[in-house]
Amino acid sequence: MTVFDTLGQLETYLPRFHSLQHVITIMDRSLPYDNPDGDYTCAEDSDVTYMVSTVLTSRAGQPVRVKEGSLALIIALEGQELVSGSRLDEVYVLSQGRFVILGPGEWKRSVMSGDPAPCRDVVFTLPMR
Repeated sequence: MTVFDTLGQLETYLPRFHSLQHVITIMDRSLPYDNPDGDYTCAEDSDVTYMVSTVLTSRAGQPVRVKEGSLALIIALEGQELVSGSRLDEVYVLSQGRFVILGPGEWKRSVMSGDPAPCRDVVFTLPMR
């Protein structure tokens, strides 16, 4: 199951994904924007973690492995990148203010859509509850 939308709509998915409340709180505090690149844990729920990174997009991209029982939520903070799965219909263009929620499986992020370009994103790992 994949969700692709704008940050303004994130709260509408709370009934389906209760852990999103922690993501909303973290984003409201601007933590991913203010924190340097690195790995972080939500102060209110240690099962919610996130990684802030700045990378140069590439053809190969960066792997994202989502384990069974988990979700990955990728939010574009700066620039533009593609997020893709193994199927041709699993390609999402993330630009500032957009997010994608990914279910279990193998994904790629920071894939280039043109020339290599810098992008900054945050990848949350959430329990599927």
